[in-house]
Amino acid sequence: MRLFIALLVTMGVSFSMPKLVSPKWLSQHIRDRDLVILEFSNSQSYLAEGHIPGARLTEKEDWRVMDERTGALVRKPVKEYEKLFRRWGINNDSKVVLYYKGNTMNEILGTVYAYWIFHLLGHREVALLDGGWSSWLWYHSINEKRYPISYDEPEVKEGNFKAKYDPYKEIDAEYLLKNIGKKPIIDGRPVGHYFGVSKFPAAKKYGHVPCSVPFSWEWWVKRNKDTGKLVIEVPDYVEDFLRNQGIGKDDEVLLFCFGGTGAAFVYTVMDIAGYRGMRVYDASKREWESLNYPLNRYVWETFRDCKRP
Repeated sequence: MRLFIALLVTMGVSFSMPKLVSPKWLSQHIRDRDLVILEFSNSQSYLAEGHIPGARLTEKEDWRVMDERTGALVRKPVKEYEKLFRRWGINNDSKVVLYYKGNTMNEILGTVYAYWIFHLLGHREVALLDGGWSSWLWYHSINEKRYPISYDEPEVKEGNFKAKYDPYKEIDAEYLLKNIGKKPIIDGRPVGHYFGVSKFPAAKKYGHVPCSVPFSWEWWVKRNKDTGKLVIEVPDYVEDFLRNQGIGKDDEVLLFCFGGTGAAFVYTVMDIAGYRGMRVYDASKREWESLNYPLNRYVWETFRDCKRP
């Protein structure tokens, strides 16, 4: 069996990777010719703190553009992502590992947003590094040779990535409005914003889409006590939570937040848990409130018991 596996590797046969990779997995595959690593931070952190060898630098701002009509930050046109991916050396057979430094929430949210974008463009060989930079640092502290840190920018050969856009991965305002009370809607914002007692400063209105259920990204972001950096802790209660809402692994689920990244966070967590029917409303509440569509306030709803407006 070992000889057979070695032969496959020699022949260039590719293996699937987990959706959440460990530092150990990454250290074992870091020299794979089809592996691309993207770090979400900024140029100062990338160069001064160092990075995982071979990692390309990206920032949340690389992934979004402003919709002049609503002021919402939304995804870029597909062709723009193709250019970005090729610049980073990504091909259609590349395996991509995303990780965040954890200095700011933007690095966290940019990482999960990118995870959704890869799926939207038909590229499912993408994973998150479990624990982000903090986890790599911990292993580096006990085995520098196996978990090295680089301060050099890698030489990158341009890739040939070609998107296969999947329209089922996203929705618009009209689709969400039409399906209130018909399909499960999950709100990824902080629960105070969902309940309507608080809001993001840029929001004009309070509350949530009728019949939607809160499942906040805030519950999954912690601060590592050793490094002081933010980390994602993927929860183990996802299936129980969704089962209690009557949501199955193949059900269509509509994801909402303030401006797309919270919905992408829920998408990522659900995908790692094995769910397959998630659809992101990218413009979310920024657009929703500008259209004067209905919002409920001071009520905690469930999909099973909801009443349509």
